[in-house]
Amino acid sequence: MIRSTKVIFCDEEHGIGDVTFPAFCDLDVVDFIRTPTVSALRREARKAGWRRIKGSDYCAECVELMDERKAK
Repeated sequence: MIRSTKVIFCDEEHGIGDVTFPAFCDLDVVDFIRTPTVSALRREARKAGWRRIKGSDYCAECVELMDERKAK
């Protein structure tokens, strides 16, 4: 049996490996049984501070840095 789930990858290079939502370490068995829809996954990511800009996804840390740069 093959099961899969969906995660969003941050498009920014972090130098520490892939940053995802949800984080791989936070995935549970249920995430592979009840796979979220793309819109539900994006909605949850948005609540967690992620943002989609011009077709690219950015984690909460990257969004915070972008906002700081804009404020300057």
